[in-house]
Parts: sequence; C-alpha cells; structure tokens
Amino acid sequence: MSTEYVPAAEIRPETFTSRASDHVQRGIQRGRELATGIASAITGYRRYFEVLSISEADVRAAAASSHARLQAWSPVAAEEVAAVAEGAKIPVGELMEVIARTEIMTLAPASATECSTVSFTRPGGSLAAQNWDWAADFSTLWHINDVGAVPGQLRHVGIAEYGMLGKIGLNEAGVGVLLNILKHEGDEAGGVPIHMILERVLSTARTLEEALGIIHSAPTTSSSIITVVTADEVVQVEIANAEKRERRAGDSGAVPGADSGSGFLLHTNHFLHLDLIPGSLELNATSTSRARQAHLEQRLEDFSIQAEASGGAEASGGPESTADLIDILTTGPGEAPVSCTPEPGAAYGDRSATLVTVQIDPARKQIDLAPGSPADGMQGNRRYQL
Repeated sequence: MSTEYVPAAEIRPETFTSRASDHVQRGIQRGRELATGIASAITGYRRYFEVLSISEADVRAAAASSHARLQAWSPVAAEEVAAVAEGAKIPVGELMEVIARTEIMTLAPASATECSTVSFTRPGGSLAAQNWDWAADFSTLWHINDVGAVPGQLRHVGIAEYGMLGKIGLNEAGVGVLLNILKHEGDEAGGVPIHMILERVLSTARTLEEALGIIHSAPTTSSSIITVVTADEVVQVEIANAEKRERRAGDSGAVPGADSGSGFLLHTNHFLHLDLIPGSLELNATSTSRARQAHLEQRLEDFSIQAEASGGAEASGGPESTADLIDILTTGPGEAPVSCTPEPGAAYGDRSATLVTVQIDPARKQIDLAPGSPADGMQGNRRYQL
C-alpha cells in the first residue's frame, strides 16, 4: 500500500467482500481485513490536510464533531464505524479523519479535486456514469466494496476509500448513488459525513423516495451533489451546507443548458439549482468545472444530432446503454479535462486524476468499475450483477 502516485489505470484494486451476520461483525471484519489500507489512508489524508494548511488540532476537533453528529443521526451506522475502528485496532477518532474528510476540507480555502457525472432518465431504463476525480496521490487508497446484507440492510457494490463504509455504488434494490463535491458560503466542519449518507442510502434505501428521505434527513454542513439513480428516474440533490435542493431532468429550477428537457442530467463542480447559486463558490481559482460542463453540454448536442441522423439512440428514446454515457465522458488532449490526467511534473496536492470510471444500470442491477478514466481504455473494468 502506497501513498505515492501510481497511474490510476494501472491500479488493480483490492476487493473487500463481507458476508457477516450483523452490522457490528461486518465492521469488525472490515477493520481487520483492511487495516493496512486504512492506516495508509489516514496517513495520506493527514499529509493532504497539512498541505491544505489545516492544523492537526482542527482535524481532530472536526472529526470528533462529525462523529457526534453521526451518532445522533444514525446510531446503527455509528456502531459499525466503531466496529471498524475496533477491527483495525485504532481509535475511532482517527478513522473519522477519513470518513469525514469532506467536512474537514471545508477548513481549507480551496480544493483542487473535481468530478464529472452524466445521467439519463427513462422510465424502466435510467442510466448513470461518473468519472470519479480525486487527488492523484490517492490512486492506491480505494477498493472495490462488495458489502453483504445484514438484518434490515441491503447488499451493495461500489467503490470506497479505505476506512469508509461506502461511497459510490448500487444496491440490490436497484438504488445507486454518485457524488461530486461543491463549495458554498457557510460551509463548515462537523456535519454528518457525506460518505455516511451515501452508505446509508446504499445499505437501507429500497426506493428513490427512501433514498431522498435519507439525504434530506441528514444534518449537513458541507456542500456536495448526490446523484440518486433508479430504474425509473434520476434525481440530483444539491447540498449547500444545511440547504438541499433537487434537480430532475427538465426542471425549471436549474440553469438552462443542453440537458434541459432532454432526459439528460449533467453535473460537474459548481451549483446549478437557481436557489443555491447565490453564495456558491468555485472549488479553486483554476477550476475547470464550467469548462467541463460546457464540453459535456456540447457532447449531448452532438449525441442528439448523430443519433437522430442515424435513427439510433435518439429515435429509441435516448442512450442505448451506459457505453453511450462513457463516450460522452471521454476526452483527449486539448479538450476540457472530463477524463482527467495529472499534468507532467505537477506537485503533490496540485494534481488530480480520474481514479475510477463508474457505470450504473439499475434496471439490470449492474455496476461497472474501472480504474482510471475512460480515455485510458478501462482495461481493468469489473462488472457486478446484484
């Protein structure tokens, strides 16, 4: 396990497979089996927080505050977090430094990491895909997460950073989640970790309505966009610290663009809901979010023109499979970095990469996970059928 950069497409991630009798035993198993990776993730984030000029004392205080908020919001989830720490033989506060890393990062003036997501709503056949971009130096610090059901909870498969219980994925009820980070005035540390909200959706939501209820119930203090995908519909929930707003294909509450009314929903790393744009911030001074959004909108226009001319996807009501979405998410030299590769010679803390390409087809209960970006060829793709 390394905290140094390895090209994302070269990674062949570890798979954590859990088939435990209850959530506590599942947590202990995670901690024991992934202890080395968890230790590396803690080390990696402590180094990253230092680069972001967040003091150790502030990291500890923020992690403790998020832990307390999690205990109040979901005692069952907090029990599993404690079990992971027990299994890994580390204090729960250290584990929370990873689980609450998004909330801790609100203490920094800027973040260099961004993502791109595209989805399509079609009753009975909605689809979604994402390029998960993060700090390139974390290319070895994630794993495939095959989490078995325990009483009252669902099996789910996806990716997770070491120490996290869940992240991006799909559950056996056909409910999937994707994630992009955002930034807004008033963001602060201490809220329920966004990654625990994702885990609760994957572990317990059987319907779109249940997923949205979980997201809206969480006391949040940081900003993100969660895309919830089911076979019948895709909904994006923009979170601006305590405020949450939903976007659906064709909604009037979104910035007009190529996705308006087309069935498609795009998202990069700036707010699109009109209610939340006041007070919204760029992630950093050199953000490519708007350039990537514009590129994706143009790709949707091109997709529609080509499909109409061929009598193909457009005539049949949209993309035929997630492969069409992956084509939209693939970029090369000279284009906006939707497929993100670090610049040669970029310094630690200032280099981002697409670490994983994710495809979700909830009607088929199918998820594909490939190290690296779609421009890398997805040679390591793993497909799971739930």
